Amino acid sequence: QRRNNAPEETPASVRRMTKRLGEMGEAAFLAKAAFMGMEVSRPWGDSNRYDLIIDVGGRLLRVQLKSAHRVCAQPGGGYHVRASPHQRVPYGSDEIDLLVAYIVPENIWYVFPPSAFQNMKSMRLFPYRGKKISKFEKFREAWHLIPGLKQKLLKEKASRQPAP
Repeated sequence: QRRNNAPEETPASVRRMTKRLGEMGEAAFLAKAAFMGMEVSRPWGDSNRYDLIIDVGGRLLRVQLKSAHRVCAQPGGGYHVRASPHQRVPYGSDEIDLLVAYIVPENIWYVFPPSAFQNMKSMRLFPYRGKKISKFEKFREAWHLIPGLKQKLLKEKASRQPAP
């Protein structure tokens, strides 16, 4: 039974909302990546196993972006992030270079190489202090895993320094 005259949830409306939330996560990544000095491109269509392409110092990397917008209902809580698309076949290193997960309510990012979730369909992340700790915490804000990003940032910083 519907409450407060809320529209009925249909499979199509749920798909639209899921897609909209994913687009919001992509927009947040675009802002974050631009702030960090990365160039970001979006491939045409939804056929690829990756969502975005980042250019870091001339190197192109395929990025699959996932976002979590609410705490998981399972015991223990945490945030659920898929390491596979809806076909349930995990992403491989021949398909993506990075999986970036954005925990929206906490404003926390995780950067995973494909080797971090081999043979896994999903991961649960526990980004808040004092609760369960996920084995994936070493990937929290792990922007250093993006090849060439650290060097690019250092080079840009050096170019802004006044000459002696």
